[in-house]
Amino acid sequence: MNPTFQLPVIIPLGILALAVAAYASWKSSAGRPTLTRATLTTLRLAAITALLALLANPGKWIRPKEEKTRPWIILQDTSASMAEPTADGKSRATHATNHASEIRKALKSADLPSRTHPFAASLSAPLTENLNPPSTGDATRLLPAISQLLQDAAAAGESLAGIIVLADGRETLDSSPTDLDTMALRARSGNTAVHTIPIGADSPAPDLALLQNRVNFTAFPKQELRIPFAVESTGIEPIRTKAILRDASSTEIATLDLEIKPNSTVTATFLTNAPETSSRWTIEIPTHPGEVRKANNSRTFNIRLINSKTRVFLAEGAPYWDSKFLAQLLRQQPHVELNSVHRLSDKRYFRIDSGNDDPSETDHPVFPATLDELSRYDLIVFGKNVDPFLTPDRLDALRAYVRDRGGAVLFARGKPTTGDNSALEPLEPVTWAASTATDFRFTPTRDGGAAGLFGEALPAPDAPLWASLPTLKDGRMVSLVKPFTRTLAEGHIEGTTGASGRFPALLMRRYGQGVTGLVNGDGVWKWDFYPEARDLGNCYEDFWTQLIQWMASYSEFLPGQDFSLRLPATRGPASTPVPISLSFRGSGNPPQPTLKITSPSGQETTSRPASLPDPSGRPLWRASFTPEAPGEWTLAVIDPREKAPPTPTA
Repeated sequence: MNPTFQLPVIIPLGILALAVAAYASWKSSAGRPTLTRATLTTLRLAAITALLALLANPGKWIRPKEEKTRPWIILQDTSASMAEPTADGKSRATHATNHASEIRKALKSADLPSRTHPFAASLSAPLTENLNPPSTGDATRLLPAISQLLQDAAAAGESLAGIIVLADGRETLDSSPTDLDTMALRARSGNTAVHTIPIGADSPAPDLALLQNRVNFTAFPKQELRIPFAVESTGIEPIRTKAILRDASSTEIATLDLEIKPNSTVTATFLTNAPETSSRWTIEIPTHPGEVRKANNSRTFNIRLINSKTRVFLAEGAPYWDSKFLAQLLRQQPHVELNSVHRLSDKRYFRIDSGNDDPSETDHPVFPATLDELSRYDLIVFGKNVDPFLTPDRLDALRAYVRDRGGAVLFARGKPTTGDNSALEPLEPVTWAASTATDFRFTPTRDGGAAGLFGEALPAPDAPLWASLPTLKDGRMVSLVKPFTRTLAEGHIEGTTGASGRFPALLMRRYGQGVTGLVNGDGVWKWDFYPEARDLGNCYEDFWTQLIQWMASYSEFLPGQDFSLRLPATRGPASTPVPISLSFRGSGNPPQPTLKITSPSGQETTSRPASLPDPSGRPLWRASFTPEAPGEWTLAVIDPREKAPPTPTA
């Protein structure tokens, strides 16, 4: 029986239906002979019973079985580290081979098919004769191997019962959380289990691994560039080594001396001037004698140069040390062009711009009035009490500036208005609560490190610096963090513990093509003024300049550029099509862009992206190209206009 509805529902309804039918039938046939009335009532009850039987759906129901048994895959690591001995003197490869043999026997006894695939830097064909493959691979790429298995099975119309991984558990080439998510999604969609047996954890293989999460840096020409990295030592005695920074021609730029203890990680940062053109640099460490993995001793990254200045408009309604110091700092930056307006009273506004230390006074709030005027800026910074600047028309233009033109808005001193402003609310990353925090510690979060702000542009979230800085004040509690918002730092209220003493202190939110940010508090100026803060380095200048530069690069458009260039990823397998998206935020009629594609051998080709309709009305183009050979491919947007601003590359 497989009832249409659950029996606890059908049975009471059936009894009720029979009772109502019997009563109605008997009453409606009043005046007829008793035998006739009984016959009609019986027939109607029989009809109701037949309907109830159909709802009960009687019969013998058998679940369909797969005609073809799903195979199990044994994935065996054959990288060089598997040749290392374990505590019992046997090699890791020997243990993996023994495990594989036992698994094959168990599967065979259960009449289940299996295959054994070796893998190292790539996936190999299944073993047929030699079931003890040599451990000679240069690297371990576990996620791509599993992904390739799942792709091949899907292409062949095969469904895998599960994958059993026999490895020493070390991914020695680049992978990302996205790779893991993609692999897990493929496995779940095919109902394929993935099991792991880690081997050799009690005796790590000698290895030095250079770690660097960031593969793209954005900088201005000759700007001081901070390039953080880490070196992880496993199974090696205390050593002294060097980290070497090289440019695209392998010329040595800088070196750092490192002292590394056994089974520990050392972090360091290169401080150097950015090149004059976009380039591809490498960090490397020498191979240590006895080291089994060599592919992870270097990391290559891109430096994307921006030749135009970041154009900033700052509006401050309640001037204080925070806004005064910030405006002064930005005017001093050679790669920033600042226009700032400070409200002193209802009819007194001071405007100070870059290159001019003398303020000009006006009796009305100067603010970009139209979408085209706002689009001249890469970033709008709001202080406190900015209500007089925000008319309904300006707010409409401001939302369109972020959503459709890829603009960026930074609320630099917490809640920007004195009251609630429903027209500004869509741009704010949070919904505000009423209470405030007097003194709190600014503490970066893990998400702030994953986003590339802390640990790369600024000291890491766990750096002692953050606990040593002066406290901030006037942080406002929030009742809701809105979707698409990342909490990059929290405020920890002095003298409290637990979640009740924490609130978001630095947030970033995607909004259409642009981005909005929030520094929830006041008092950052103390990081530059107090002697004890100065002793910790120029953290005030670093915080604001790196935050503003990071915000500008986090937006879809780079500073001073009218085109955006978006790729789903900057790394992937050769011979796989790469989709490309372009947008335009300039004024006037949008020009037809061209893509210049440069292969690893230097051969150049061009492509004309196709224009697509977009619901928002913004100009949008799509294109695709297939990198036939592995190596570094370069994409560049060509703007056909005369005296066109710089265009993006990838």
